[in-house]
Amino acid sequence: MSLAEEITQLVEETPFVDTHEHLLEESTRLKGPEKAARPERALKDFSVLLSHYADADLVVAGLPPADYQQFFRPDLSPKDKWKLVGKYYERARHTGYLQNVRESVRMLYGIDDLSADTVQEVSDRVAALIKPGYYQHVLKEVALVEHCQVNSLEEGLFMETAQPELLCQDLSFVRLSTGLDLPYVAKLANREVRSLQDWHQVIDWCFATYGPRAIAVKNQSAYGRKLDYAQVSAQEAAPLFEQYLRDPAKLNEAGHKAIQDHLFHYCVRKATEYKLPVKLHTGYYAGHSNMPLHRLRHNAGDMCELLRQHPDTPFVIMHITYPYQDEAIAIAKHYANAYIDMCWAWIINPLAGVRFVKEFLMAVPANKLLTFGGDYMPVELVPGHARIARRGLAQVLNELVAEGWLTPREVPVLVERLMRGNARELFDYEGTLANWKR
Repeated sequence: MSLAEEITQLVEETPFVDTHEHLLEESTRLKGPEKAARPERALKDFSVLLSHYADADLVVAGLPPADYQQFFRPDLSPKDKWKLVGKYYERARHTGYLQNVRESVRMLYGIDDLSADTVQEVSDRVAALIKPGYYQHVLKEVALVEHCQVNSLEEGLFMETAQPELLCQDLSFVRLSTGLDLPYVAKLANREVRSLQDWHQVIDWCFATYGPRAIAVKNQSAYGRKLDYAQVSAQEAAPLFEQYLRDPAKLNEAGHKAIQDHLFHYCVRKATEYKLPVKLHTGYYAGHSNMPLHRLRHNAGDMCELLRQHPDTPFVIMHITYPYQDEAIAIAKHYANAYIDMCWAWIINPLAGVRFVKEFLMAVPANKLLTFGGDYMPVELVPGHARIARRGLAQVLNELVAEGWLTPREVPVLVERLMRGNARELFDYEGTLANWKR
């Protein structure tokens, strides 16, 4: 066996700690699409494999809106569904999203590709796989993932998962700060909110209730605003919050931003108190036709002030701020509390992922990089993403050794660190799991 083959085999055999998913609960998938918040991502035919991320590439390739809606109907046959999307699948088949679909189809169902001739058989195997215990099989046995960290989109704050040892849960603080949802959270906490102080107490309750069992906190406010969170005191925010309580529509944009800024920092301080890393979406947008690239380019610059103001808080900068990944490298090199997560990035652009890891390792201490998160709702798509990530990591390490930047003896330690060691150091998996068992 050659050195390159040995390195590749080592990467293939080392489990990942998966640091970011949106997986539905297994119980939701067993019930089927009628019980899911996003029904198309709980279907029991091949279309579920094209329901997350791949669907955006199909639309960008030309899939008409009406055909898109038809495609995800649960009562349409697999062959009729293929007639709607086959042409667009072929147009987009080389993208990371679609390569991921094919890898997952091969790994889970033993079929090489989707086509008019295979979609019925794939659909039959999709349905047959969905049975109690299949998450354990797909994630641990097929994808070779030790455990996942899940930002559940089924619940507004925190998912009381049935499988905490496999599906660690993030505490989302969007509804507490940047996407305020007073009725939902106040009802959850069984508290009446009449002032900013009351809302602080609600936030405190959320952290006390969910914080000990959370693996991290998560906020994706970059989808709706810049990450320029100013320091706004409680004294400044209190009268604005009272105006918000009376009538949010009458509060101007500056007032809304000031409230969000104040509450964001309040939540970050609470996360630090509970020793929870803060995960922030940065960079590329999911979906299609709505990405304001001019704002995304400021994500990394805005992060610098947050990193400076909260030096004791580990921030996880998600998705490598693609397509501005050079800035992510600079941030991780300069700030001790900045960590970069490659979740989603491998399938947005696999070759950009390879370039990123090569350059990152030449510039930044290796403990600052988390190398895998599938970022999916359907569990069936995690194996393909893990395969693409392993291929990319093996390519990176082989190239760095061949080019003389790494020695062969350095590779095993680096593989262990990048694939699971860094995640084990940054996140308290054992402590969190112990709190679930109490």
